Amino acid sequence: MTTVNLETEPTKPYESDAEHQRLARLVGAWRGTAQTIMGPPGTTPIEAPWEGRITTILDGRFVRFTYRSSVEEKPIAGEMLLAFESGEKLWRISWVDSFHTGTAILVSVSKEGGTDIDVRGSYFAAPGHPHWGWRTVVDDAQADRLVIRMYNITPDGQEAPGIEITLARG
Repeated sequence: MTTVNLETEPTKPYESDAEHQRLARLVGAWRGTAQTIMGPPGTTPIEAPWEGRITTILDGRFVRFTYRSSVEEKPIAGEMLLAFESGEKLWRISWVDSFHTGTAILVSVSKEGGTDIDVRGSYFAAPGHPHWGWRTVVDDAQADRLVIRMYNITPDGQEAPGIEITLARG
């Protein structure tokens, strides 16, 4: 039996489109800072350094952002997998890390046909309570700058900043 390396040998042919070429431009090392808001709107953000690497998966079908940072001087690590689903013309992100998501995988999806990477998902808040929403916006308009903004959305639809990560290549 032949072993296939899925990182370098996709199982079926793939043709890159404009959105996947856009994702490929994100590949590389990134450094910067995150501002995390741990309270109601108006709370002073907690600032911490961030560093990570974006790589392609399966011949460019997806990108994976692995990162390290801290919150309140406690180290965190995580991964974000970003996809553009060509058939439905939508963006999808799955996100896990050792602080924000705990043991859950936060899956978020955009509206169909959107060009902005602006996705929404929801997460478990507490037993007996409704889920809260989570919105992630990836601003990749500048070649050497990447800004990821994340927002909490209350069960009644009120949106407030949660995290803003500003990164530069390097």
